[in-house]
Amino acid sequence: MLASAWLWWGALAHAGTVKASSEGKDAEGVVQSAALAVDGLLTTGWAEGESGGGKGSWLELKFDKPVDVASVSLWPGRLDLTPRSLREYGRPSYATLSLTTATGVVSQQVRLLDPGEQGAYRQDVPVVAPGATALKITFDEVQTGGIYDLTYLSEVAVNFAAGGSSGQQKAFDDWFAKGGLATLDKNKEEVIALFGRIQAAEFGDRDALAELMNRAADGVPALRAQALKSVPVGFRLAAIRPDDAAFEALLKLKDANAIAAIELAALRSLGSEAALYRDRAQIFRAYQQMVGGGRRNLPAWGTSGWEKGALQGFGEPLPVAVSAWGDIFLADTGNNRVQRFDPKGVGQQVWGAEPDVANAWFGNTRAWYASGAKPGEESGQFVNPLAVQVLPGKRGAGFVALDAKGRVTVVGEDGAVQRVFVIPHEGNVSPEVGGEAHLLLMKKRVVVIWGNEIITYTLEGEPVNRGSLADGAPTGAVALAGGKVGLVYGPQLVLYGLDGFRFGDVMDGALGEGWESWSATTDEKGKLWAVLDTGEVLKFKAPGVVDLRFPLTDWSLHVPRIAAYDDFVYVTSDDTIIRGDALALSAPKDAAP
Repeated sequence: MLASAWLWWGALAHAGTVKASSEGKDAEGVVQSAALAVDGLLTTGWAEGESGGGKGSWLELKFDKPVDVASVSLWPGRLDLTPRSLREYGRPSYATLSLTTATGVVSQQVRLLDPGEQGAYRQDVPVVAPGATALKITFDEVQTGGIYDLTYLSEVAVNFAAGGSSGQQKAFDDWFAKGGLATLDKNKEEVIALFGRIQAAEFGDRDALAELMNRAADGVPALRAQALKSVPVGFRLAAIRPDDAAFEALLKLKDANAIAAIELAALRSLGSEAALYRDRAQIFRAYQQMVGGGRRNLPAWGTSGWEKGALQGFGEPLPVAVSAWGDIFLADTGNNRVQRFDPKGVGQQVWGAEPDVANAWFGNTRAWYASGAKPGEESGQFVNPLAVQVLPGKRGAGFVALDAKGRVTVVGEDGAVQRVFVIPHEGNVSPEVGGEAHLLLMKKRVVVIWGNEIITYTLEGEPVNRGSLADGAPTGAVALAGGKVGLVYGPQLVLYGLDGFRFGDVMDGALGEGWESWSATTDEKGKLWAVLDTGEVLKFKAPGVVDLRFPLTDWSLHVPRIAAYDDFVYVTSDDTIIRGDALALSAPKDAAP
């Protein structure tokens, strides 16, 4: 793998030269020479030494023989302490690349995004120059540093046109063929020793960790040294790749301090390899949140996050149900778990796997994030639970949940999983806001709305019947009297039988106007309730006949879901649960207390 990685860029036969308009000193007084921009390392770089931020400064590379150039890669800013150093030191914002050829100078100006704002990155500049003998980079405009008056360019790489590198990497490849594998074996032993030092020390070993990070970002030390000897200026970065052994050691340590090193490994890589390093950096960020981002005193009624009592909807609705004892059950979708809150809104119990890092989202990949529970398909685990309903019982602690894999999980009053069964389905539901899967309990029957199908099971997991919905996939569902279900389609609540028979619409404009989304539920007496995204709640005497209408909030709600019991309503929106007393909120403002 290492040998093949060097072939696609290659090297020239002799070193060539590099010079700059000036060379500055860093805060420690170390000269940041022009040679540091072409040493193949991202943890070093050239800094201009002129006053005024460096506008007009230049760096020039001279090749020992003509080169067919296809593009030039730049790594702007100081990268060794990312992201801090990116903000503290200056970075070029506009630069002109000039390539000298036998027929004249080929120039290209490029706008460089500010790495102090968006983070470290690599800028590839297409500039075709057959037979180029020199490259000059001039800073036309600079972004001054927040602390230091030095503008940095960490590395420059000249990229060959297709086929242009043939035969030019011979010195380096010959060296690797003779002793490269032995060098890698020795490096692995050194990495193991460094890893052991960190594990043995009570609080880790900072020097050993720094060395592992250095190797992961800038390669095996012996390979760096050889690249300086046999690979010319402008072509060294491609000859040095991240140290795989050091990278694996950092993954095992799970130390968030290694994020910067892994990001630099991504910046010196291409294609799938670069994507792998970026992916692992995201995992480390998620672990950092999990290890260091916890809150000891979590506010009641939820907040965004992964801790017990916190919620993650990622824009999806969070289905909610309430028991006769005032316990609130919630499908914590992004956290891959079901949570129970007490009547005061404090998170009490969690069902799902242990907290971990996740990127599963409705069967697709999303950015890694700290998750309240790792997604899993074993009994008692969930992959994005989409709905929850409370089982009737003396203690009111049992529930049924449906997840994005079509699995129905039945949990008894003692909190233990009784059974899990899977609804046969074609593909997973889509992650569109509003959801395409719903769960109802109707006389010891489990009713699942999955896309445009209605499927009925017993609580024991035995199939009863299956039908299709003529109106398509609804955005909400509620169990009604007489064995019917009410399905939300736009402003209407459409009545269906469990066999898919369509009875008709019942709302007839009762919701009013000015809203975009709504959902419905029934209370313990079978009365229908609705919540609008405007913050209003409605209670109905009968479907379509309003009994009470009152504002629960004075702000808009995001894809709300509602549960009701004993004239108390519980509405979820934006990772919180809003509790309201319907009688108090609907009372006339001038009524006596």
